[in-house]
Amino acid sequence: MIDIGNKFIHAGRIDNINNKPAFEIINNRSGAAIACVNWYPAWKRYVMTVDTPAAFDMGCLQDIIKFIEKQSKD
Repeated sequence: MIDIGNKFIHAGRIDNINNKPAFEIINNRSGAAIACVNWYPAWKRYVMTVDTPAAFDMGCLQDIIKFIEKQSKD
């Protein structure tokens, strides 16, 4: 579990995608993976993708953005 500073979601490390670390965004209440943060080679940056509809409020999105910025620096 990786704390991203949000009471509703956290991140978890998964296998590499495109030879870079990848992470799932996990709902704290249900334990369900609701998004993936991974390296997108065409843009040369980390992005967040979802497979199914998901709702995020501004606080969650801000914390996800901070998490992506941190991964981009590492």
